[in-house]
Amino acid sequence: MSKKDLSKKKDKDKKELSSREKVMPVLKLLFSITAKKFPLFFPLETVKTVITAVRALLPVIVSPMIIDELIGDRDVKTLIILATVLIGGEFIIGVILERISNQLMKYQQRLDNHFNILTGQHSMELDFQLTEDKEALDQVEKARTGMDWYSGGAYGIAEQIFGFASNVLRIFGLVTIISLNAPLLLLVILAYVIIMGFVSAKNNKIGFEVYKKLAKINRLFGYFGWNIVDFRYGKDIRLYDARKMMVDCWDRNSDASNAQWKWQAETGMKYYLIGNIANIIRMMGSYLYVGFLAIKGVFSLGVLVQMIQAADELNNTLGGLVNNTQEILKRCNYAYEFVLFMEYPEALEKGEKAVDKEIREIEFRNVSFKYPGTDKMILDNISIKIRSGEHLSIVGLNGAGKTTFIKLLCRLYDPTSGEILVNGVNIKEYDYQQYMALFAPVFQDFRLFAFPIEENITLVDEDDKEYYTGDESERIEKIIEMVNLAQMMEKLEKGRKTTLFKYFEENGIEPSGGEQQKIAIARALYKSSPVVILDEPTAALDPIAEYEIYKQFHTLVGDKTAFYISHRLSSCRFCDRIAVFSEGTIKEYGTHDELAGIKNGIYAKMFEAQAKYYRTA
Repeated sequence: MSKKDLSKKKDKDKKELSSREKVMPVLKLLFSITAKKFPLFFPLETVKTVITAVRALLPVIVSPMIIDELIGDRDVKTLIILATVLIGGEFIIGVILERISNQLMKYQQRLDNHFNILTGQHSMELDFQLTEDKEALDQVEKARTGMDWYSGGAYGIAEQIFGFASNVLRIFGLVTIISLNAPLLLLVILAYVIIMGFVSAKNNKIGFEVYKKLAKINRLFGYFGWNIVDFRYGKDIRLYDARKMMVDCWDRNSDASNAQWKWQAETGMKYYLIGNIANIIRMMGSYLYVGFLAIKGVFSLGVLVQMIQAADELNNTLGGLVNNTQEILKRCNYAYEFVLFMEYPEALEKGEKAVDKEIREIEFRNVSFKYPGTDKMILDNISIKIRSGEHLSIVGLNGAGKTTFIKLLCRLYDPTSGEILVNGVNIKEYDYQQYMALFAPVFQDFRLFAFPIEENITLVDEDDKEYYTGDESERIEKIIEMVNLAQMMEKLEKGRKTTLFKYFEENGIEPSGGEQQKIAIARALYKSSPVVILDEPTAALDPIAEYEIYKQFHTLVGDKTAFYISHRLSSCRFCDRIAVFSEGTIKEYGTHDELAGIKNGIYAKMFEAQAKYYRTA
């Protein structure tokens, strides 16, 4: 881990920031992203803020003037002017606000989608090691739910920020009006606001405790819930009658989720009661004080109405201000999980050295590895050199460390000790993306996507036309022929543009296991990397079928450096060297003839046990 990453990790391990300290990092990240993506969003919010404040103050100022005129001179012209200002102003402001609000509402879904894309994009950018780390997975879940469910995302937080600003403007006007006629009324309202601030803070704290506990529960709830309706699991669920287990697990996590919500409601009840009692006392105190001043003749009937109206408006506005404050703190508290996610410490050290695309030598030098959080050594002091253009077969029983060896080579993990060198340079020093581009692997658990076949091969969106026209189109066709998919394509109405699976298209196809393997191999060939890897993608096939695929792939790879991984020996006939893995080490290394000649050797025993398949191949 680099110094920079270590620093981030140390920051993460420090005492958790207070809610106030989380506000600025959240606003800085979310608002900068929003302003860059949607530059008109904040100007519209600003206009809405000012107009909303004016709208609230207009009746407080004009209505008392109408009342005093009605019980005073009753001048028709003055009454018409005042009524026109009140009604006309309300109408014009209402129309403007409606237009602005409708426009802002359009941004809500856009912002949600944009931040969802950012979350997904960053999830794909996380070091692979973190995809198997519980804390990292929980952080992904907290970031997603923190933005989607709890904070309202950038839009929800912005609404509270600008609502706060609008309330400040309204309070300034209302306090000015009240202080000129009934200043003590401000103290009654202030006391109520302080009490409500306490109540709101307590309820928000309770809510955040529930949120943190629900992160894991929601992840499990979603896992069982989606698997129930995912037809990919349909055969196993039916044949093994797993329905009860799946539903029971879903119910159990639903109960755990409901228990947290119940605890939140019951714990927060007393604070809601305190708030209601405080509101009753506030109303009684306000009306008694204002009524007393009116009886004493301190001000007119119009001002009496104005004071009552202003007091109620100020109370609501102060309550809104407190609510804005608490909501900002609460929402930023949740959204801060997104900030932590976007700044999540890297698991692997990243270098900046440019990668030479011509690989002359790959070397494992005293490499040992154990998965993070475990004590078992998967690889123990591995040392081996692979030269340019060499084809290496890696064989061994399940659990011997073959796939882990490839994961280290591809920098999905870093060695616990020792080093991996490419052209004499430690791979940690290379630019990470350039280094990853060196490898075109086909893993045993390879994945195809519900995209057209050609997009599964190129992994480039169809809108990028240059990849599906001219030379690139011919190259795709050539690779399809090379992996013997051409005959399959001819039977499809849309050819290589046919969508795989039926997730999104009724006419999608369900290719056989062999056809899927060929598409995955076509993808590896299309990448045109100098190192090609087959990591048991054919383990489900019988030995002879596996042999035929390896034979074909050997021809396709040509003079590239290649790794063939299997616990069977289909690949050995085509390779320059064979490395026999057992118990985390390379027990035997050499050519087929050398290893087959070792009496009681591991390879010799494996070959003899499997020879009947290959003698008939």
